[in-house]
Amino acid sequence: MLDAYRDLIDELLSTPTEIRGLIQHTSDPSPEAVRLIAELRDHDLAVLARAQRMTREDAPYLAADQDLPHDARSATEILAEMEAARGDLVSLLINLSLKDWERTAIHPTRGELVLAEEIEEHVEFDEAQRVAIRNSLTQR
Repeated sequence: MLDAYRDLIDELLSTPTEIRGLIQHTSDPSPEAVRLIAELRDHDLAVLARAQRMTREDAPYLAADQDLPHDARSATEILAEMEAARGDLVSLLINLSLKDWERTAIHPTRGELVLAEEIEEHVEFDEAQRVAIRNSLTQR
């Protein structure tokens, strides 16, 4: 079980490096790539907030997900923010006990959430975003 959680953390750790490498090899990232990176940052921030509540409170009732505005800054700036959010999330996850991975919360539209499932879903979202970012940068 612990190996599965380590694998999730490893997946999360590899994304910022991969995206930074892609951005460095592109002189002018497409607006689509910038938007996708901003979505990834926003998703990291949302998952981090939920994970923090789930580890601090017993079965908290979470707020519905809200769309965050995507600002029109450079890909490098948004990527730096994503890396900071990702670092905070990974730091939290590294320090969890096995019991913490099974903590639950109630979401108004998704029902009961288990922290491990929340992180698995985030890794899947992360993988899809990486593919989309890679495609948006290579199709120019």
